Amino acid sequence: MSNHEKKKTPFFSVVIPTYERPDDLRRCLNALKPVNQPQSPAYETIVTDDSRSDSSRVLVEKEFPEVIWEMGKKNGPGGNRNAGASKVSGEWIVFIDDDCIAQKGYLLAYLKAIEGDPKVDLFEGYIFPDRPKRTWAETCPENSSGGMFWTSNLCVRKKVFDELGGFDETFEVAYEDVDFAYRIKQDEKKTLFVKDAAACHPWRTLKREGNNWKPKGFEWKELELFIKKHPEAHEHSSPKIYAKHFLRMVTKDLYHCVTKFRGRGLSVLLGQTFVTFCVIFRLLKIKLFA
Repeated sequence: MSNHEKKKTPFFSVVIPTYERPDDLRRCLNALKPVNQPQSPAYETIVTDDSRSDSSRVLVEKEFPEVIWEMGKKNGPGGNRNAGASKVSGEWIVFIDDDCIAQKGYLLAYLKAIEGDPKVDLFEGYIFPDRPKRTWAETCPENSSGGMFWTSNLCVRKKVFDELGGFDETFEVAYEDVDFAYRIKQDEKKTLFVKDAAACHPWRTLKREGNNWKPKGFEWKELELFIKKHPEAHEHSSPKIYAKHFLRMVTKDLYHCVTKFRGRGLSVLLGQTFVTFCVIFRLLKIKLFA
């Protein structure tokens, strides 16, 4: 038995924010059962639930009695994760999304990485899709080499998470992870990518249907909040950078969508292109009147 297993308190606290996806949550929790995480240190699993219905709560209580269920703050993904982080007992917090499937040995991989370099404060895990992409209207937060800091698969020292104040809950839809990553970098915390800490993230639709809860127009609203908070973050506020994205979209991306996907998801690509154009216009307006 390892020293970690002898401790009364868990070494890891796995936090899973969920919202109206009980079937996905079931797969996620099954993958995190001890039988699928052999040789891992002691850990607890906490589900924080922003759902309107009680389906996820009932699922946890009936099928996963060892899992802690808590009501979320219902103010966005950042608040939901913070709700879980406020309940943890472990030295390290592992964030994984309810639609992700941790691979066998997931927690052990993080443990080995922590023991291998005790100076690291944040670890990124490998995120991969479940199959080849079929249409442009699908998304997956892939992370194959690090530097993305997606909260779909992240392991952070609890002490550091608390010092940074957790996720900024003013970001109600997106950018809470971008903001957190930016603050990690600004604070010069040591980070490391761990490929063996792998999680599968199935493709999700970008269309306004199904489990896509993000409202229309959220992109600019959240970006504007980020720019106001971090005006020095030029990589997020430069019209030139978004102009390059726009040029890629109307050339390489459009060609790819038409030839590889035979136009499937073209409406989504056109919508993304329009949003990028609007962002360029608004950023230029900010620069002109600053």
